[in-house]
Amino acid sequence: MRQTGFNIKSIKSNNESAMLYLLNSEEALSRKEIAARLELTPAAVTKISKRLIDEGCIREIGEAEVNETKAGRREILLTLNSEEKLIFGINAEAQAITLSVSDVSGRLIKLEALPFCDDAEEVIRAAKAFLDCFDKRESIIGIGVCVIGSPKQDDFGIWKNGFLAEKIEAALSLPCVVENNVKAFALSELIYGNYKNEESVLFLKWGYGIGSAIVANGKVFSGNDSSVTEIGHYIVDPGGRRCRCGRYGCLETVASAREIILEAGKGLTVEELAKTDDPGIINIIDEKIDLVALALTNTATILNAQNIVFFGAMFYNKDIAEKLSRQCLRYNGNLKSNMLKISALNEQSDYIGATAIAAQKFFFEKQF
Repeated sequence: MRQTGFNIKSIKSNNESAMLYLLNSEEALSRKEIAARLELTPAAVTKISKRLIDEGCIREIGEAEVNETKAGRREILLTLNSEEKLIFGINAEAQAITLSVSDVSGRLIKLEALPFCDDAEEVIRAAKAFLDCFDKRESIIGIGVCVIGSPKQDDFGIWKNGFLAEKIEAALSLPCVVENNVKAFALSELIYGNYKNEESVLFLKWGYGIGSAIVANGKVFSGNDSSVTEIGHYIVDPGGRRCRCGRYGCLETVASAREIILEAGKGLTVEELAKTDDPGIINIIDEKIDLVALALTNTATILNAQNIVFFGAMFYNKDIAEKLSRQCLRYNGNLKSNMLKISALNEQSDYIGATAIAAQKFFFEKQF
């Protein structure tokens, strides 16, 4: 059984969504098991499963194993029909744009990385060319777009030409949802990862930039201002330079991989930076680890976070994660080492967030 899923108790939309999330978590269940897990009557589950089979969302895959000493008809197992429901993803990072196709269970089918581009129209043209070469386009049910910063057209995110989702929908003839890339990754952990039942989880992304997201009661927190939950925009140097958010001395302007590369004076990618064996650069990284640990510890204390999850290119080097964990434990004795971990989805971060936001909107929580 996969140790993945979603906090079923947080789903308030409909019983179809609850069943889909449950099957995503457990892979295959009988109608009887589903009824027991969701506290529904067998008749209700039979009606729901028929609707979902008719929609092509789930399918029957054979009989469950039974105890030979017990009489009675064998139960038929149900599973997600994920191969027939695909997601197109566009994921923006500071050094690359990733185009992907995955199924709704998170399995990657096709991926292409492009140089970073802040021209939305050019990205849309590249996306159209990508899809024109994909032979199962008719199975794509929606598009997930992950952006740097805020998805609001009046905020400090990329592609600020307004109405991004509408333009993508018109160009590609598919429904589209847009979200901040860090929040999207946090959602992917709820759907495909290991943090479905904790009341409070703090996600830290450390890559070319620094970002964070908060999960509370099985949902990704979203404040009135996109930057409310952004640890990268905590002020750590009051005399520092202006950040893209308008503040001065934000953590991102001091400790992001972009700033470390500039300070080191060497042309490195984030991956090369994370894995460097240059003593001088390692000393710079260690200094930044201390600043990140301070901001992270203060945030975790306010939230009373049950878990702190690391992801991003800097954590391709496990030594950086271990150093950061040690500093956090030093600053807050109430934290435990098992509360700080690298995400199991870190190697999938270039597409899994885009998959998650579209799968949630157009599959798991679609109104059937």
